[in-house]
Amino acid sequence: MSLRAYVLLIIILLIVAACQTTFGGNETAAPSPSATPQPVRTLRPTQTPRAVAVPTGTSSPTAPPSPTTPPQPTVFFQPTDVPVTRAAAVPTLANAFVIGRSVEGRDILAYRFGTGERVLLLVGGMHAGYEANTVTLIQELIEHFQRSPGDVLPGVTIILIPAANPDGLARGRNAAGRFNANGVDLNRNWACDWSPEAYWREYEVNPGARPFSEPETQALAVLIRQLQPSAVVFYHSAARGVFAGNCAGDHGSQTLAAVIGEAANYPYGESFSAYPVSGTAATWVDGQGIPAVDLELTTTQSSEFVRNLNGVMAVQCWLVGGTAC
Repeated sequence: MSLRAYVLLIIILLIVAACQTTFGGNETAAPSPSATPQPVRTLRPTQTPRAVAVPTGTSSPTAPPSPTTPPQPTVFFQPTDVPVTRAAAVPTLANAFVIGRSVEGRDILAYRFGTGERVLLLVGGMHAGYEANTVTLIQELIEHFQRSPGDVLPGVTIILIPAANPDGLARGRNAAGRFNANGVDLNRNWACDWSPEAYWREYEVNPGARPFSEPETQALAVLIRQLQPSAVVFYHSAARGVFAGNCAGDHGSQTLAAVIGEAANYPYGESFSAYPVSGTAATWVDGQGIPAVDLELTTTQSSEFVRNLNGVMAVQCWLVGGTAC
C-alpha cells in the first residue's frame, strides 16, 4: 500500500469513530432547552360522585324508572276491585277493629263475636244522630254477646258496627245528624240504582257526587267485599218493617226479610213505598249476591232490643241450617 492510500484509510477511520460518538443508537435525546415543561393535569369530574346502594342479593343496582314515564293518576275507590278473601279473613279479625274513618276523621268501629265461616254483619247508625236508637240497639247487642258469648252459634261470626256515620251521630238528633260531614245521605251513595236526584220524604237530598264518593260508604263496601258475609242487616227508623234489597232481581234478600221479620215481629214482603229511594246499601249488597235488608224500627226512640235479639238469633239458625237451634 502506498503512503497516500495509507493516510486516506486513517482519515476515514477517524471520521467513522466521530460519528458513532455523536449519534449513538442507545442514547436518549435530551429535551430541547427552549421547550416549556408541561404541568401534570388531574381529571376533575363535573360533580361529586355519589355512592350507589346495591340491594342485598343483587350484583348491580336496579335501573331507575324512565324519566319519560308519566305520573299515574289517583284512582278512586272501586268496590269491584277489592279482592275477596272470605273465610280465611274471619278468624284473623280482632275483637274490635277500625274499618275506616269518617270525613272528619272519626273511627268507624266494628266488633266481632265468634270465628265461624258464616258471617252475619249488623250495621247501625247509617243515618246516625237522626236515627240514634239504631246505634243504641247495636251497642246493646254488643253488650249482650259480651255477657252471653254462647248465643253466637257454632259456625257463625257476628260483626256489629254501631255507627256507620259517626260524624252524623256527633251532630245529634236533628236533620243535620242524618247526613255525614259533607252533607251526603249515605244511604243514597251506593252504586246499584244510584241517582243524582235523591229524596228523603218530600225533601231532595245530596246522594254524593258519584256512587261511593264518601269515605264511610267506601269503608263499608271494602269490608263487605273482603268478607263476603252470608247476610247483612242495616238498621234504620222509623218506618216499622223489613225491606229486602233488590238489585236486578232478588239474591236471597226476600228470604232473609221473612226470617228476621217473622222472628222480630216486623212487617215484611213489601217494597218501601213511602217515597222514592235510590242508591241504598241493602240494594247494592243484594247485587253482590249477598242477602241484605233494611230493618226499620217502629219509633225513633226505643231500640226494641228484645225483639231484635230474637231476629238475630233466628238469622243465625237460618245460616247454619237450623241444626244448632
